[in-house]
Amino acid sequence: MAEIAPSPQAPFHGKVVVVTGASDGIGRAAVHQYAEGGATVVMVGRNEAKTRAAAQAIMSATGRRDITWQIADLSRQNDVRELADRLRADHPRIHVLANNAGAMFLEREETPDGHEHTFALNHLSYFSLALLLLPALVAASVPGAPARIINVSSRAHENARPDLDDLQLTRGFGGWRAYANSKLFNIWFTSALARRLPSDRVVVQCLHPGVVSTRFATNNGRMGRVLRAVMDLVSVTPDAGADTLVWLSHAPEALGQNGMYWVKRALKTPSRTARNETMAESLWRQTGVLAGLDADQLLALAVGDHVAP
Repeated sequence: MAEIAPSPQAPFHGKVVVVTGASDGIGRAAVHQYAEGGATVVMVGRNEAKTRAAAQAIMSATGRRDITWQIADLSRQNDVRELADRLRADHPRIHVLANNAGAMFLEREETPDGHEHTFALNHLSYFSLALLLLPALVAASVPGAPARIINVSSRAHENARPDLDDLQLTRGFGGWRAYANSKLFNIWFTSALARRLPSDRVVVQCLHPGVVSTRFATNNGRMGRVLRAVMDLVSVTPDAGADTLVWLSHAPEALGQNGMYWVKRALKTPSRTARNETMAESLWRQTGVLAGLDADQLLALAVGDHVAP
């Protein structure tokens, strides 16, 4: 099929979009929608064969060729850093970062870095990748069109029971608790980063995509498959799950509402705990230490004197 050139009026014409967790589910559906909207899309996945096959299928379906892929295990901080280096080298300007990668692990396990797996993948990777890509995001912003960071959270945050003295649940671990906590951390991270960035340069949002029919939780053996079967009874399609994510990536309505939580293209009020700024700031400080990143320095290098105190 010959390549189909996007219309200059397409919402993502001339824009570079990075999507994590892009080989399946919401991420793959979002890549398809971004491509149809004219974007140059970089898919980030853990499995090379699966990610490449997804990219090729989307290119065939959309007639678009501006889709590439990068392979990284985002639960490993070294992989995140190397990915960020490659992305900045290939794309000095990135208009949208869609932090979508995530999973639930019913048994507690640690990454080679010593981080609990759910925490590392669902939260730590969002924090590190966003901060490390800030120079490219800021470079892409123009007056009236800031770059955007979109973090996929979940209504599961309402069930979170965080312990700020034990973020990675070395005591009292439960797979669902770890997952719910990570989705709360996505909201806290979104609000904390938004408070620090000038909204005319970078807008940060998060969302609940709905209960989506994907392979989520099937990495946990029989119990995971049972959980997935129950979730499928009330699930929506990946396309529907990706809708708000893609909409937040271009909608003018999202520009004046920085650091917010969205459901079905509408602002929603998250849980009382999710609105606790003191707890969000504690998470911010601890995450920087765990990631080995000087967040304030990275912010200052990216946006200079515009960083909020």
